[in-house]
Amino acid sequence: FRSNLILSGADQEINGKTINPSWQHSGGVDWDGNVYVIERDAHRIVKLSPKLDKFLLQLGTTNVKGNDATHFNLPSGIAILHNGNIIVTDGYGNNRVVMFDKSGKFIKQVGKGAGGPEDKGTGPGEWNLPHKLAVDADENLYVIDREGHRLEVFDKNLNFIREIRNDWNPWDVNISRKGTDGIGWIADHKDERVLKFSLKDGKILAVWGKQGWGPGEFDWVHGIVVDSKGAVYAADTYGQRIQKFAQGGTSSTQQ
Repeated sequence: FRSNLILSGADQEINGKTINPSWQHSGGVDWDGNVYVIERDAHRIVKLSPKLDKFLLQLGTTNVKGNDATHFNLPSGIAILHNGNIIVTDGYGNNRVVMFDKSGKFIKQVGKGAGGPEDKGTGPGEWNLPHKLAVDADENLYVIDREGHRLEVFDKNLNFIREIRNDWNPWDVNISRKGTDGIGWIADHKDERVLKFSLKDGKILAVWGKQGWGPGEFDWVHGIVVDSKGAVYAADTYGQRIQKFAQGGTSSTQQ
């Protein structure tokens, strides 16, 4: 597919450090169009205006890791609710999921304890690397427990509802912005593939992909997004590209 660059930025100096594009691990957009960039190895998340030219908020402390209300340890994913609450998977270093209000005030966390490698667990609200997350129309949160090979589902107040397991090693999950069709998408590292699944029961509805660098193949498939027309965009780390898959089975790639 052909694409035209319409906006760039998020490369300015903020709180004494220029954002490093090599470790912008993930990000999000709120309902006002503001952009959130996860700078994983700097242990922070920065909020920018829709044009990426104004710094608005920082979560975490620049270049300082920790497990309290003002620090992260290699954060990995983010979602922003309609009321402005911010949900962060503080995953690589801290096995916890954290909620902040729109001003950045800590509300609560879900984890086994204080957060850290020793905190790994397999029970409800416990984690073995909470990686990324998605939100449905009811603002239920579908959070990837990456090395636990499952999704944990929470309500908008971070109360545990259930878990979803299947034959996968999920690295990213996405639900359309509308979020009402009951369908989710998984970037599955287990067999380097993309999965379409039912949010209700986790049943896999469609599968495609395999290890490789050809069309419809992946090498560390790490990110996935679906647009308003149902097209799926999948990004793989070592393939260093995004592939677009349209309804009806056609695909194209951008190097």
